[in-house]
Amino acid sequence: MTLRNLILSIILILIIVQLFALDKAPDFKLENMKGKQVKLSDFLEKGPVILDFWATWCEPCKKELPALSKIQDIYKDSITVITISCDKPRSKDKAKAYIKSQKLNVVNLFDTKKDVQKLFNVTNIPRTIIVAPDSTIIFDHTGYQRGDENHIIETLDKWFQQTENKEETE
Repeated sequence: MTLRNLILSIILILIIVQLFALDKAPDFKLENMKGKQVKLSDFLEKGPVILDFWATWCEPCKKELPALSKIQDIYKDSITVITISCDKPRSKDKAKAYIKSQKLNVVNLFDTKKDVQKLFNVTNIPRTIIVAPDSTIIFDHTGYQRGDENHIIETLDKWFQQTENKEETE
């Protein structure tokens, strides 16, 4: 194989990967704080879902969690904030204790086998994804700096506005 063919093959693979990038969130099932298995689709029935992948060792993650809890408070029952702990199985109790100690108003799930991280191709955390009720991904952001929550609020407001307008025209 010549270098030219190798480069063309790599470009073709990158194009194919881009074409098949996630635009719909796959359904998944994870354990919650009480040990019960819950599915993403159960939460999507009520409205948009914010998924946030985090870990107890990740300082930016821990800074973002209170902001996400405040967003849950703002939108009340119109949305669900789901934080997904990426901690290893032995750190599960530490993650539970952290969520409880911070009095966060979020649903916390545990992805100790990293199955959901693989589904969403999560390679860095924090990673925040907003999923509309039809499973469309409407926001995807990696990292956290103070003020990033404003982009989440803008995205949610825009989605609710579009949904309202759509219902008015029907």
